[in-house]
Amino acid sequence: MTVVHSTDPTTQVLSLLYQQREDIKALITDRDTSSAVQRAIRADDVIMMLGHGNRYGLFSKPDKNGKYERFMITGKHVQFLRGKTCIGIWCYANMFAEKYGLRGLFSGMIVSELQEAIDLGIPATKEETDKEIEKFTIRLRHCMEIYGLEQTPARMRELDDVRSALTTFNYSNLYYY
Repeated sequence: MTVVHSTDPTTQVLSLLYQQREDIKALITDRDTSSAVQRAIRADDVIMMLGHGNRYGLFSKPDKNGKYERFMITGKHVQFLRGKTCIGIWCYANMFAEKYGLRGLFSGMIVSELQEAIDLGIPATKEETDKEIEKFTIRLRHCMEIYGLEQTPARMRELDDVRSALTTFNYSNLYYY
């Protein structure tokens, strides 16, 4: 598996999805060039892409003002992602996958920090947001490993033991294509 994950500290929790896995062939971060991203994707059959993003792709880390101006994965990478098993966990990765016909497990909007909850009008505290995104990530890894990507969205919805506005939102935003 090749992992593409920005060094953005607000998405560091997503590293729980790949830490201590023996099948990681490459870990690509925002320190790598676009050419390195392309080479790594070409050389593997399973690509995990993690971080913040939008329907246009996966962001690199933000600049010093907190703005995301660079992408790690965009439409120009799609030619290398087609025919691969993809795991895209970033906000609106599902829209990216649908637009380009990619196969695998993708997230919609996922609330991973308090400001996102505020922006969406989801009542939550920072403590709740931090605690629940970590639980979500641990459960997501478990489901992918035990049940496979196709069954993961349904299994994750079953694992929502809190059923708050925050957890219901997050656990309902996983899609398999």
